[in-house]
Amino acid sequence: MLWLRLARTRGVGPVLIRRLFEHFGSVEGIFGASAKGFCAVEGIRQVTARDINNPEHLEFAQAELSRCDQEGFELITLDSPAYPKNLAAVPDPPPVLYLKGRLLKEDERSIAVVGSRNHNEYAEVMAKRIGAGLGRSGITVVSGLARGIDCLSQQAALDAGGRSIAVLGTGLDVIYPSENKKLYYQVAENGAVLSEFPLGTHPNRENFPHRNRIISGLSMGVVLVQANNPKSGALITVKLALDQGRTVYAVPGNAGSVWARETNRLIKKGAVLTEDAEDVIADLFPQLLDQAKSLGPLFSKSGRPAKFEAEEEKLYSLIPEPEEGSIELDQLIRKSGLEASKAQSLLVELELYGVIERLAGGKWRKKKLEQ
Repeated sequence: MLWLRLARTRGVGPVLIRRLFEHFGSVEGIFGASAKGFCAVEGIRQVTARDINNPEHLEFAQAELSRCDQEGFELITLDSPAYPKNLAAVPDPPPVLYLKGRLLKEDERSIAVVGSRNHNEYAEVMAKRIGAGLGRSGITVVSGLARGIDCLSQQAALDAGGRSIAVLGTGLDVIYPSENKKLYYQVAENGAVLSEFPLGTHPNRENFPHRNRIISGLSMGVVLVQANNPKSGALITVKLALDQGRTVYAVPGNAGSVWARETNRLIKKGAVLTEDAEDVIADLFPQLLDQAKSLGPLFSKSGRPAKFEAEEEKLYSLIPEPEEGSIELDQLIRKSGLEASKAQSLLVELELYGVIERLAGGKWRKKKLEQ
């Protein structure tokens, strides 16, 4: 209740709230302070001291708690033992987090995966590859439930049996974008959905940079898969991560490609070149590397992917085993009945996962996996 009232007080944001908390030692100490003592804290103005006991804030807090009870949401405050350890260490942690789902101790071992809403096929494959690799290695994937790289990496982590945390730029009861409603509930079931915004908050543009600091703050590192706009939200998250002392990873792309401009630039500036989840694991979680390697590829030793969609099954079944020769691309497209662009996208995905290989002359065959 007191934290919700404090968060509504005019003239204070996360930085000043933390300063007040550290000065008075508790939220009860803040509300019990005199106006003179309150104003002794650097950055606090008299108007803020007067507003802290505004009865409207009490009414808001009571209504908000009632709605959370009705919706099955929890509140985690900055002084709670359940508050995420990584996030508590940043300079401006949100004083209140709205939660749907569960936060676990192992979620401290988290990596954010971010990138463009608009992306090419290569980025889609890499987002899925990294998300799945992290998820099945026991590393929680954090992102913003946004279109594009965010939701692709989170879905891949869940499909691989891992956990994910989604941080919203809206109230917890406002699912944005609406097409990710199913993923929202999947994440809540197998991880957590978080927001610092009051219930009913709609997707205002200024909310998302605030959201992004939580994404990076929850994580030990941030992977940028692709960003073709230097002002993109993904790059804001990268900057925030650097400010917070987090490690930044970037997926390389073709030299000169507009799609790869920002990730390649970051690599030149010192970001860790990242081709798969093992690159992140080796850098931040070396104790998990042997375990990650022992899992093998995301496909069984027989060469079959762990999970096939119907079109993937159809295409993969047409590609010869190494001892049976190879098949030309045109022939493969014709036999599959798939559109050329769709077939080529699936081929890139299978190639990146290491179960097929491209030969000279545009031919394909299954790749012999190491036993």
